[in-house]
Amino acid sequence: MASAVLERRVREDGCAVIELRGELDLASEVALRHLLLDLVREAPPGILVNMRHVSFIDSTGLGALVAGYKAAKEAGIPYRVGQVAPFVERQMRLTGLDELLLGEPADLEPGQGGQ
Repeated sequence: MASAVLERRVREDGCAVIELRGELDLASEVALRHLLLDLVREAPPGILVNMRHVSFIDSTGLGALVAGYKAAKEAGIPYRVGQVAPFVERQMRLTGLDELLLGEPADLEPGQGGQ
């Protein structure tokens, strides 16, 4: 990803965790979208995208997160965006995506299931 850095790991419970850092914008949207869609095809028991170190997100970055959510939902895989930086949370609230992406499933909370 051009302007964002990511780390991917698998928790003991098999859930995939993506840690994002930096800026999620047009330069990184395609890579993030492909990563999330490829991850859904691997069919982990859950997907958690952590964003506490994301300094900027625009509509294309939000679109990639929504694409991952839709693919996971269609596949029956719990998907959650968590640990969001204040700027990211504001953007999600302004666009109404907070309820879609920041809500349940609570079982994907960090610290649960072998984190």
